[in-house]
Amino acid sequence: MHAPPPEPAATAGAARDHRSLPGRAELGLGALISALLGVLVTWPVALHPTTLVVGHPGNDSWNHTWGYWWVLRAFAQGKWPGNADQLSFPDGGSLYFIDTVQAVLLAPVAALFGAAAAYNLAMGLGVALAGFGAFVLARRVSGDGPTALVALAIYGAAPHLLGQAYNGISETVCAGWLPLTLFLLIRTLDAPALWRGALLGLCAGLTMGTSWYYGLFAAVGGTVILLVQALSQPEAVRWRSTLPTLVVALAVAGVIVGPLLLTFRGSLEAADAIVSRDPAFVRASLMNHNITDAAALLRPGKTPSPDLLALYGEQLIIVVYLGWVGIGLSTVALALTRRRLELAPWLALGGTFLLFCLGPYLNIGGTWVEPFGRRLPLPFLLLFDAIPLFDRISHPFRFVVGGSLALAVLSAVGLRHLLRRQGWRPRLGAALGLAALSLAETAALSPAHLPVPTGVAALPQAYHDMREDDVPGAVLDLPMTVPNLERAVYVWAQTAHERPVPWGLNEPMPAGLLRNRLTATLIRVEATRAHTLPPRLPELELVVAGRGLQRMGYRYIVLHEALLPKFKAEAMISLLDGIFGPHTAAEADGLRIWRLESLGEPGPARRRPAAPAEAALPP
Repeated sequence: MHAPPPEPAATAGAARDHRSLPGRAELGLGALISALLGVLVTWPVALHPTTLVVGHPGNDSWNHTWGYWWVLRAFAQGKWPGNADQLSFPDGGSLYFIDTVQAVLLAPVAALFGAAAAYNLAMGLGVALAGFGAFVLARRVSGDGPTALVALAIYGAAPHLLGQAYNGISETVCAGWLPLTLFLLIRTLDAPALWRGALLGLCAGLTMGTSWYYGLFAAVGGTVILLVQALSQPEAVRWRSTLPTLVVALAVAGVIVGPLLLTFRGSLEAADAIVSRDPAFVRASLMNHNITDAAALLRPGKTPSPDLLALYGEQLIIVVYLGWVGIGLSTVALALTRRRLELAPWLALGGTFLLFCLGPYLNIGGTWVEPFGRRLPLPFLLLFDAIPLFDRISHPFRFVVGGSLALAVLSAVGLRHLLRRQGWRPRLGAALGLAALSLAETAALSPAHLPVPTGVAALPQAYHDMREDDVPGAVLDLPMTVPNLERAVYVWAQTAHERPVPWGLNEPMPAGLLRNRLTATLIRVEATRAHTLPPRLPELELVVAGRGLQRMGYRYIVLHEALLPKFKAEAMISLLDGIFGPHTAAEADGLRIWRLESLGEPGPARRRPAAPAEAALPP
């Protein structure tokens, strides 16, 4: 299956030596360039792996970096990471960290160098493995190593994957197991053997274990390849020996994935689930947030569509741009390939994934297509309603990964046909030049960023000092009304102080903070435009509410001054000083800290600080 294109007569025999690199040299070169790509995309994290984190600091990077710490902490306590008892204080809850497999594999790195280093390595390796996987697959399909390097760049640094890195979502950057699984499937169809089936199952299991989305994509892509082969060239496959091999692959993959899938599903359906994905939530996300603009697949531009920053004030970006370098080379493949049947699996695979990436309804230019007064439904909607797993897919635009992979493979085929009479050096030079052009296009003409922005992982010393405090208790960081993903830095701070926090992962304001009179008042202060507190406040109720926080088990309140206008920070400082006594200032880090005494212990005498009359509590 997918035999390499025949060489011209002039390349036969001894003349072939000057036209090809040895197989190991090709693989080594592909691995080296893939590693360099991983460093480039995440630069300058390679220089500061423990003090920076890959991804925009207003996105998911803090939650994912925290997860690497949490998994290691659970293992150190002799437990499986299934209950996050220090999140959503005081309740805790069930949680399956979405990147558990990579966190387990990189636990030694986290133990030696910290969670930030493990997360950063996962991001860099994810890009490198994606590039290498695409190179291996394209090399097999095109029959040529040098020209397959263009696929390495087109897929390994695809705009969508760079967008996921920008969003700080480590499991969806790990996109390399998908092309490796499809490569092993092709090898299995060519030469079935039980050991190949076991290897295919292992790779498929890693694909699904590292990302449920990509596991689904591997199943969809594998099914497309098998169907095309069965319909177009059934005689080319030894089905009698292939079917047992595929059964072995499914069995091995099932052994790997089964327990993880049951654990994941159990965490979503638990009554105390910290992260849940009920169909109503997913449907609302599909219709209002995670929309795929079909025009964005082809339209260059730095503004994402939809623009989540303009619509919701979020830094997350949805990137589905395919890139015209890949489109152009794929068009060449269609024009120059004599045996079009060889391209059928990749055309079918690319078309399937691009169709699914459009989501349940067709949207073009930010507008729903409504030819008869109703939204135009797409095949994704049928599967969403019919297949249980599909009703948990809240990000259909991620299907563009399969389209990018098909485009990368077809690009390698197209370049191979263009340069089939050239030696390996011109082919290598052309591939590297076009790879660089693809990177430049992604950086200049897509919403993605190259290199990806970073956040500062280092935490204030005050948090580390809290860990040395023998009195237990939770930490409440202020302000509370910053966007969910930006607020996740408070969760990341837990890796330093190791105390409970009221926040979950990507959840709205905790109900307990809304019910407490003091924290509810602080929320109103954060939201108000008034430069002073009201002339009279319900002092008794606020003091009682403050004692309620102490009784609940809070030990520290930390105010981040830089996250508030000065007048609001001053009002909150005055209010909290009036209730809990003078604060401690960590001026170098811009923090004001109140340590709450346990109610069972006598605390220091309280006194109100000197403050402007209009900003202090009334007598």
